[in-house]
Amino acid sequence: MTRWPTALAIAALVSTPFVVARQADRVGGVDRVALPADVTFPEGVTYDPAQQVLYTASAATGTVVRVTLDTRASETVAPAGVLIPIGSTPAFPAILGMKIDASHRLWIAGGKTGRMFVIDARTGHVLKQVEVPDPSGSLINDVALVGSAAYFTDTQAPTLWRLEAHGETIGELEPWLNFNHTVLQYDSGANLNGIAVTPDNTALIVAQMGKGLLFRIDLATKAVSEIDTGGADLTGMDGLVLDDHTLYAVRQTAVEIATVQLSSDFSTGTVVSRFKDPALAWPATAAKVGDRLLVVNTQFNTRDAHTETTPFTLASVPLARLTGR
Repeated sequence: MTRWPTALAIAALVSTPFVVARQADRVGGVDRVALPADVTFPEGVTYDPAQQVLYTASAATGTVVRVTLDTRASETVAPAGVLIPIGSTPAFPAILGMKIDASHRLWIAGGKTGRMFVIDARTGHVLKQVEVPDPSGSLINDVALVGSAAYFTDTQAPTLWRLEAHGETIGELEPWLNFNHTVLQYDSGANLNGIAVTPDNTALIVAQMGKGLLFRIDLATKAVSEIDTGGADLTGMDGLVLDDHTLYAVRQTAVEIATVQLSSDFSTGTVVSRFKDPALAWPATAAKVGDRLLVVNTQFNTRDAHTETTPFTLASVPLARLTGR
């Protein structure tokens, strides 16, 4: 029987220790950041600079946690059962990319559930839940925020989904862009994954995971153009972090972070650095925090064999290591 938590349980914030390994696990300035025990197989991460806190979640149970950086303490924002009903057996992964807005709302990609969630980051209350018309044919992978709108990538269906807020009211799901008649062509492999916003908020940068391609999407015209990377191997790209014209592409299957320097018009890109480190464990998404990149170690590749290492971690990497310096 599916069991949902009580309202009291949803709102409860349970503090647990948060540990940053700074001695044996720190090599060349790279830290391993241990996550709470109930965060298994994490994938998404987002940073709130105003509060100086991180959010991440379990892709298996839907548990969402907040991490306060200065105290190294974590709190459970949404326990298991809020986003994924207890007793259900959803296809894995169920919770993937996430972003937080200025109104303390978390916008969350629901993976193979075919859903998108918006929750209050302070209480864990679900403000909105939407579902694509054919959940079995979708994998909602990542999300980017532009103004009051959230854009969600779909790895299986050739659609960029949009969900927009109007003040405190969140609208209905819109299939904002169909890629069938664009240069971005889907195939049977892994398609759109990571997504980022250009500094002027006029375009999106997206990664086609299986083909290792980057594309620019103009928000005003919906025009899609491929970014010429000179044939660089970027297959397996997952999350993207865009810092001005420097793009950090987390390559999950290659277990590396590729740094791509993009041109002023985002039409070309050059790989300037490839970073590998033992602290990376099937990495996925990332968030820039000051002069470091915090990268989620999913360990998805260990799940079937039950060979994962606990606790699950984030890798904290100095940006200087990612630019070849």
